[in-house]
Amino acid sequence: MARTVADQLVAARRPAPAAVGASAALHGSATLEVALLAAGLVEQRHPQLAAALEGDPRHRWQRVADTAALLRAAVADPCRALALAARERALGGDLHVRPGGDPDVLALRHALRVHLVLTTAAAAGAGPDRRGAERYVREQRTAGVLLGAEPDDLAGGLAELGADVARVRAAVEAAPRPAPALSAVPPVEEGGAGTASWRRAERLAQALVPAWARTGPAPVSADELVRELRELARLPVLR
Repeated sequence: MARTVADQLVAARRPAPAAVGASAALHGSATLEVALLAAGLVEQRHPQLAAALEGDPRHRWQRVADTAALLRAAVADPCRALALAARERALGGDLHVRPGGDPDVLALRHALRVHLVLTTAAAAGAGPDRRGAERYVREQRTAGVLLGAEPDDLAGGLAELGADVARVRAAVEAAPRPAPALSAVPPVEEGGAGTASWRRAERLAQALVPAWARTGPAPVSADELVRELRELARLPVLR
């Protein structure tokens, strides 16, 4: 049966189904929080990145939860992502206006997060192929801009991402004083039903910290890390 003119107009106005991006697949489980926790541990070893965290009053778990919410919203809800990014910049302090701040720090933090999201996904057996990884790096430039980084400073592909991570590594290895062991994260009185999940995630995050940023042994073996990450990948978000 031929379609009516009205049907044709409706079909023409209906948007085509959106392609599922690499970001949606990588941000769809609780492994995102693990990756962000690992990035935070590496930041503690980097002089400039650690200084950028000093003015943030949030507990590390809340900081990760807020960042994860922003990254997920950037995929599906741009309006909410803008609101979350404004709050993130207000809480963390806008490096563009902070006295002595360096906006380039934002690009390095962004690169470290993207790198560890890809590393965590690969360890969980859910990593994208090279084309998918390149696409993820490109997609995540939006999140970096929302947080205040200059577009030209953000990695646009795996090669540039690797160069940024190498800069982080060089600064960590050149740090004049060794940082406390990663297993000695200062304890905080944490309660609530989700505490066990966050502690589990942090344990896995410590095992994901690159060898060049590690000051102590990994708390879990490589086999146990893969097994737990694959189990955690089935959870939509941390609670």
